Parts: sequence; C-alpha cells; structure tokens
Amino acid sequence: MTSTEHATATTAPTVVVVGIHGHGASHVAAARALAATGAIRLVGLVDRTFTEEDRAAGDAPLRDSLEECFAAGRVDVVILSTPIHTHLDLAVAALEHGADVLLEKPPVTSNDELDRLQATAARTGGLVQVGFQSLGSHAIGEIAEVVAGGEIGAVTALEARGTWVRTVGYWTRAAWSGRRTLDGTPVVDGVVTNPFAHAVQTMLRLGGTTDRAAIATIDLDQYRANDIEADDTSVVRITPQRGPIMTAALTLCAQETTDPVVTVRGELGSIRFHYTRDEVELVVDGVTLRRWTTGRTDLLPDLLRAREAVRAGEDAALVSSLADASAFTAVLDAVRSAPAPHRIPADLVEWLGAGDERRPVIPRIEELVAEAAATGSTFAELGTDWARR
Repeated sequence: MTSTEHATATTAPTVVVVGIHGHGASHVAAARALAATGAIRLVGLVDRTFTEEDRAAGDAPLRDSLEECFAAGRVDVVILSTPIHTHLDLAVAALEHGADVLLEKPPVTSNDELDRLQATAARTGGLVQVGFQSLGSHAIGEIAEVVAGGEIGAVTALEARGTWVRTVGYWTRAAWSGRRTLDGTPVVDGVVTNPFAHAVQTMLRLGGTTDRAAIATIDLDQYRANDIEADDTSVVRITPQRGPIMTAALTLCAQETTDPVVTVRGELGSIRFHYTRDEVELVVDGVTLRRWTTGRTDLLPDLLRAREAVRAGEDAALVSSLADASAFTAVLDAVRSAPAPHRIPADLVEWLGAGDERRPVIPRIEELVAEAAATGSTFAELGTDWARR
C-alpha cells in the first residue's frame, strides 16, 4: 500500500449498509461505486440472511446486526434500508454511536417519532438525510425559478398523479408489506406513504410546505382493492395555512404503469415535473413552450459533502433533511390515525394474471385519478360508484 492509499484508507469515511436486498441493493451498489473511487470505505453489510452472491463479493464484512459493526471499529455513515417500523430505533442507535445516517423513506411512522429523531440528531450533532431521491433533482430549483419569473402567473394549485401496477407478490413479499400495524407496532405502509411517497413529498416541496406547522388541514379518501390492511388507491388533499391547495391522487391498481407527474398550476399555464426521469415541461395556453431534463444530486455524496462542511464550519444544508420531511410525516401521521381504508366491492374490481402475478384493476381508475388531481376532489366527491358514502 502506498502512502497515499494508506492516507485514504485511514481518512475516508467508513460506511455500513443495513438492509442490502430489495431496494437496499441500490444503496449497496452506490456505496461500492464510491468505494471504488476511494471516497469511502465500505466496512459492513448487514442483513438477516445472505446469498451466495453476497458471500462471494468479499468487499465488506457481512454482519448480523448494526451493533456488530460498531463493535468492530469506526462507523461514520450508516445507510438504513430496512422495514419502515425499524427506522427509528436503528437511526437513533447510529446517531448515538456518532454516525451520520442516510435513512430510507418514509423516515418514521409518526410525528412523535420524527420529533424524537430530530431531538437525537440535534443532541448528538449527527446528520440525517432522508431517502427522497426526487428532492435531489435540479428541477426543484429550476421550477421555482420559472414560477418566480411569472411565466405561469400566480400559482393556483398543485397536484400529483400516480398510476402504477402492483401484484399480489408485492404485498406478500414481507410480513410488513401492506400493513397498518405489525404486532401492535405502527407500520403505515400504503400507496400514499411508501410507493408514492416521493410524489407527495415532491408536491409539498414545490408548494413550499415542508414544516407540518404550515399545514391547516389534511383530507384523506382511502381505499383498497387488494386483501391488505393499508390503502392501494387514495386521494390526499393538503390545505396549507397560506398558499394553494395540494392534491395527490394515487393508485396501485391501474391497467398499466405510467410515469408519475407533479404539476404546478398557475393562472396562465402549468409546469409538469416527471420526477422519476427529471423531466420538466412548461405549458402556457395549452402549448408546450419548453421541455427539458435536469441533473440530479445523489443523496449519499450529498451527505458526505455535508459531513465535510460540518468539519470545516461551513453550511451543511442537506438535499433532503429531517426537517424537510416534517410536512410529509404529518401526512403519514394522518394516514396512521385515520380509519382503515374502505374496501372496494369485489364486483367493481377486475383481476388479471395468476399466482404472485395476480393483480387488481379498478375500471377507469386512470380517468378518476386525473379528474381528482385536476379538480382537487376526493373520489367520494366525484361520486365514484365504489367510493365511501
């Protein structure tokens, strides 16, 4: 090892990934890519089980728990991609051990949990980046500039539309999937809080509502076609203390999956943001004036930048901080405390496929989602035949 390589090995931040399968595999890939450049050292991969591929990789110790990683040596950053209801305890443990945290969304399962996590971060001085990748899109700032420039006039409303497909296998992949609670512990899985959490959070950010104190009311209209506890088809309407109403209409029971879109509506036109591909479209008087694709700041490098900024006494603002998740967590908390989703009558749902690939389709749901989002209405207010009365 050269002197330069030794210096890098001893000074590069050490990173552990907890939950390395499923979505966690993307975090492992991101960490490995950074480790290959010498920007970090990957010092632990944590999960309950490991595959032969995991064991063959040999680039980091495989551990059964986060505590084993702390016992083995210095851990600077912990990436948590574990079941929702485990986030708080693991994040608190990481902060108490002096680590910074990249925490998958949704960050916690209630307002109270968010408050506790924020208090722990403040006391320990640790940073917590929440895994809302869409907030790293440079489109967020560029859309704000277009609005400030007056091209769409005064903003009148914001909306989020999401129409995806999810099979029975999606809901049976883990004990917590589609659950409101598990063994008495809140889980708060469901279309609003997990699959389309990015849509809701991105809408809130573009609407300038990140603090739950800025919210006046939250209206929920939640349904399920699947045999689950949680919602798979919902409208959430958020009225802020000041500013336009924001409405998200979302389903996992579509005929086919389409790209979700968040729209900022103004008196003269609208801005459509396809957040999964960082594409923005400016429409005025029904004519597309511009369409462009932006760059994106990845969350782990941004957290590492913020760590260095703290050490240098500089601005350590994160792309997706815990504070930025306050309003979103208020929505999640409303979902947690709301009545159970209304079951859509079986004769009003079509089923396609077989086995784990079997999936429900709600007839005309794409039209209903579009109408609800565009008008700021719930499904019940639209008079939908399967809606709660």
